Formats: sequence, structure tokens, C-alpha cells
Amino acid sequence: MINSIKLNQPKTAPFSNKTSRQKQVNDVLWRVLFLNLVVAAAKIITGLLTASISILADGFHSAMDASSNVIGLIGSTIASRPPDHDHPYGHQKYETFATLGIGLLLLLTSWNVLRSVIERFLQGGAPEVTALSFGVIIVTIMVNWLVVAYEKREGKRLNSSLLLADAAHTKSDIFVSFSVLASLVAVKLGWLWIDAAVALIIVIVIAHTGLKIVRRASEVLADSAVIDIEQVENIVLAIDGVESCHKIRSRGSADAVHLDLHIQVDGQMPLEKAHLLGHNAQDRLMEALDVADVLVHVEPVWWPGAEPH
Repeated sequence: MINSIKLNQPKTAPFSNKTSRQKQVNDVLWRVLFLNLVVAAAKIITGLLTASISILADGFHSAMDASSNVIGLIGSTIASRPPDHDHPYGHQKYETFATLGIGLLLLLTSWNVLRSVIERFLQGGAPEVTALSFGVIIVTIMVNWLVVAYEKREGKRLNSSLLLADAAHTKSDIFVSFSVLASLVAVKLGWLWIDAAVALIIVIVIAHTGLKIVRRASEVLADSAVIDIEQVENIVLAIDGVESCHKIRSRGSADAVHLDLHIQVDGQMPLEKAHLLGHNAQDRLMEALDVADVLVHVEPVWWPGAEPH
């Protein structure tokens, strides 16, 4: 007969691999930060020179891209630290905090732009449309398009929620810039109110993106389930000797999922065999689901209060 066994040495990815991954994430963020600073500076200067509220708002949006890169670098650096006495599960959630910061910055930006729109409608004014205005917007759209493609590709390769969130942030900047381009054409045709109207559209786009990012980050921080229970059951119950499994829980971000569960085996099974069976379940789950940590609790089927379901 066996007693309840808890495999208290979960299998995790080597720290060296995590360190390498974080370094690659940081390298991407540094490159994107430089490009975002150039784009933001070009738009803000052009907006000030031409008195275009839509270009200026677009510049502030791009400045938020750069700010989010800085937050991301700080969060990513802290997240790469190994587990310690006070943080036995590691520091990965700091990257989620950084992602949350990006979303909150977007919401703050939307409020600042909205105030500028209200002032324009109340006080009036007309922007000056020049060849410089068109040139800056077109060039920055091209730069942002390359940044999004690069950051999205690296985010998927490195499985980084931070890079993917930042790519979504920059992607919204592209749509904003297209709106600004359209407003320049409209103003050139004499529709002066279009400048402020497009700025209002920018507010909606920024706020929508920010809310989506805040929601995703909040789900991670609230330990929302990230793996389908039925998927785990199908993997574990396919192992010969496992009678049932229950109390399946998962949490974490896409690149750092923690999974724990209980499996039940024949109460007459030798201790060593039951222990190996638990490790077999760990191996299969980590291979099939690509999770960072799997903790398996082994118990006999007749264990009081541990009814299978």
C-alpha cells in the first residue's frame, strides 16, 4: 500500500535558458526603443511646427510606445532573476506588471489627447498642411510597420507576452497615423474640423488598445486558468496505471505557466512505481503543453476525501 506522495521537485526550465531568453527580449526592446524615439520626435516637432493637433496627438501616442519600451526593459530585467527565498516561483510576474503599465500608459495618453481635442473644439484654430506633414507621417508609418512585424515575430519566437503587447501598441500607432494622413488631405480641402475629429478617433483607438492590454495582464495577476482541464485529463489518463485525475489548476503567463494536479493510482501499487508514474505524468505534460512548472500529487484511489471527478 502507499501513502499520499507529493512530487516536491517540479521540473522547470534551466535558469540559463531563461536568462538567454530575457536577454533576447531586452535586445529587441532596445532596438524598438530607439526607433520609437525617432518616430515620436519627428511627429511631435512636426505637430508643433504646423499646429496640427492630430499629428501632435499621434506623436504623443508614439512617445507612449517609447515609454512602454522603457517599462518593458525594467520589467523584463527584474523578471529574469532566478527564484529566491522570498520569490520561490521566480520573478516572472514583474514582466506582467510591466505589461499592465503599458496598458495604463495608453489609457493616460487617451485622456491627454481627449483634453486637447476638447480645447480645439472650444477655442478653434486651423493646422498648417505642408509637404513636411505628409512626408513625416508616411515615413513613420513605414518605420512602424517594420517595427510591428519585427516585434511580433520575436514575441512569438520568444513566447513573450510583453513583446506581443508592445507590438499591439505599435500596431495601433499605424492605424492612428493613417487617420492623421487622411485628416491632412481633408484639411487641405478646407475641412478644418477634421483635424480635431481624427484626434478624437485616436483617443478611441488608444483607449481600446489600453483596455485590452490591462485586461490580459489582470487575468495573469489574478491567476486565471490558462490550460483547459479536459486537455490535461486526456494526457494524464492515457498513462497506463493512472486511474483518475482531479484538482487540476493552472496559472501564469503564456511564457511561464504553472500547473498542478492530483492523480490517483491503485492503492496496492508499490511506492517506487507510484513515484515513477508521477514523474511520467510530469514529463508528458511538460512536453505536450510546454509549461514551465508541473507539480503532481499522487494518491491511492481509496484515499479519504479524494474522490475522482
